[in-house]
Amino acid sequence: MYKGLSLSFQGNGGSNWQGGITEESRLIRESLKYRTWRKAVYERDNYACVWCGNKGYLNADHIKPFKLYPELRFNLNNGRTLCIDCHKKTDTYGGRAIYAAKT
Repeated sequence: MYKGLSLSFQGNGGSNWQGGITEESRLIRESLKYRTWRKAVYERDNYACVWCGNKGYLNADHIKPFKLYPELRFNLNNGRTLCIDCHKKTDTYGGRAIYAAKT
């Protein structure tokens, strides 16, 4: 149990309680399976951006979007290591692919 908040602020007693819903993607991204996938992507790519070779501030990027391709979320071949600057240049960064698919 988290000890930073009194019991009156936790669970259904808290002012931000929304009925016990947590976004599925958040639950997945905080899971051991997801952390293991990320580590495998980094290790395969030698902890370096596959586009520019930068070795600092890396992201494990899903080539096919996380939300649109749930069957590929943990597929190592659907991941690549990118630095933050290169990641921002992708067509999928920040949900761009999802917004494009809706229009």
